[in-house]
Amino acid sequence: MIARRTIIKGTPISGGVVLGHARVVLPGDVEFAEIAVPASRVNDEIAALEEAVKLTVAEISDLLESAGKKIGGPVARIFDAQLLIADDEQFLDQVRHAIRSQRRNAGFIYNSLVKETTAPLKSSPDSYMRQMATDIEAVAQRVLSHLSGHDKSDLKFPPNTILVGKMFTPGDVLSYRQRKAVGFLVGEGGANSHMALISRALRLPVVVAKNAYFEIANEANLIIDGTSGEVIVNPSDEDWTEYQKRKKRQGPAAIARVRKLTEIPPVTADGKAVNVGANLTLRGPADEVLSEQRIPVGLYRTEFLYLAHYDFPGEDEQFEYYDQIAEKYANSYVVFRVFDLGYDKLVADADWPHEDNPAMGWRGMRAMLDMNQIFKTQVRAILRASTRKNIKILLPMITDVAELEQARKLISQAKFKLRKQGIAFDDSIQTGIMIEVPSAAMTADTLMKKADFVSIGTNDLTQYTLAADRTNNRVACLYNSFHPSVLGLIKITVDAARKHGKPVAICGELAGDPLALPLLVGLDLDLLSMNPARIFDICRLIRKVDSGMARHLLGSVLASETQPQVIHKLQTFKNELDKMKAIRRRK
Repeated sequence: MIARRTIIKGTPISGGVVLGHARVVLPGDVEFAEIAVPASRVNDEIAALEEAVKLTVAEISDLLESAGKKIGGPVARIFDAQLLIADDEQFLDQVRHAIRSQRRNAGFIYNSLVKETTAPLKSSPDSYMRQMATDIEAVAQRVLSHLSGHDKSDLKFPPNTILVGKMFTPGDVLSYRQRKAVGFLVGEGGANSHMALISRALRLPVVVAKNAYFEIANEANLIIDGTSGEVIVNPSDEDWTEYQKRKKRQGPAAIARVRKLTEIPPVTADGKAVNVGANLTLRGPADEVLSEQRIPVGLYRTEFLYLAHYDFPGEDEQFEYYDQIAEKYANSYVVFRVFDLGYDKLVADADWPHEDNPAMGWRGMRAMLDMNQIFKTQVRAILRASTRKNIKILLPMITDVAELEQARKLISQAKFKLRKQGIAFDDSIQTGIMIEVPSAAMTADTLMKKADFVSIGTNDLTQYTLAADRTNNRVACLYNSFHPSVLGLIKITVDAARKHGKPVAICGELAGDPLALPLLVGLDLDLLSMNPARIFDICRLIRKVDSGMARHLLGSVLASETQPQVIHKLQTFKNELDKMKAIRRRK
């Protein structure tokens, strides 16, 4: 067991900072000994099985209802799939038959057949099959717990508990959260797993660190940073103080503070309004706050509609989801980015061959244009939800004007069919593009003639410009959006947008970086769209910035030759703002 202060570098799969004490839940696969059952007790075993299944179905039904209230949409329907698994009569008939023919106890037979069913699924190269195995095991774990009398719902723990274990199911996450668990440290799992989707929807920080659950003691003090993936075991007092500050800047508390803002959009010290927006992935608690304050959604990612089921939902299901979001933001607007998927997220089958470097391969609009029926189905659903005239369409990873023209043609076809069918939609809906690759930035002047607006995705633009994968620890130090080459491409894009009178936004991490704020104000962008947890602090900072001084700073920064020079100039500017703030306080 770890006895001293130790930092574990894990993989972040759900953002936010959490401080608390560990509750270790060791791998708890319920094992049943093989017990011969006399003929007189066979019906008792079957009755016990059916009661365990009945209790499991009731539990999952409750989780589905709870998830529908807290999360809504397709992600909550993860529990729909689990209900089907739990109540699968064909499988249960196999179990009943085996109990009767082999005269063995229900737990042993059920467990054996579950393992027999999931073994080939777990070893499949198809991520959908592997996720199905996980869902089957999650349901089986509940049934077996009821059969054994060891119910997970009996687990009790105090507030500020961080659950530590090999893995947790979506149902575990939801039920433990209801018992005030604040985060999870798990031994296995991926960013696109159902557990990760539920955690992100509930804004619960999660980090994956292999075998950490064997090394951490119960009640150990723990800090989890679900954004960086850093875990501190037995933190010092200084760690605790520092991360308490970080926690206030992230997560639900930071979003709740947005309600305190009295001026939306915020205005600079010299009276210039700066529009701010939110980047969202799933429906959740942030929606209420943002809609109350009439803050728009500058980027709504839609690919998690796919990831919830590892399949593309139909038009009606998508329409219902988009329409509910559009209704929630009736007093502002929502920019829906169409499916931005690649091999790293897609199910691997014959249509989606393996790619060694998915970031450079078949993803974004490249994939959507090839799968044009899926694209048109999504576009139809978005168009149908656009009758309030508060929706925009955003196309990811456009690399040249030919792709944009092809996409617009497909959108026009979708509009034509809706008109022919007499289905209402916003005929003037805007279609924008993301500038995420150098080729798009370098040809922005041409692209602006065809796009209604542009949104600069600084995360991908940075990694493509610098050839540095930000998820690769060996080159992560090279990934920095303050590099002069990245800033130069941003400036080219903004200038092209201004020339053609097109709105331009930034929706990458740079938009919510306090150090970058004066630079972005100097660029005179139409929207800064960011993680909603950063909106409060950025709005407060905007009030301190003089836009004239920011424009002057912009010229100096863009003339820099190195990244350290850029950082130095921005930090000096920030320090001057802090000095002026201190002087005003003394007065």
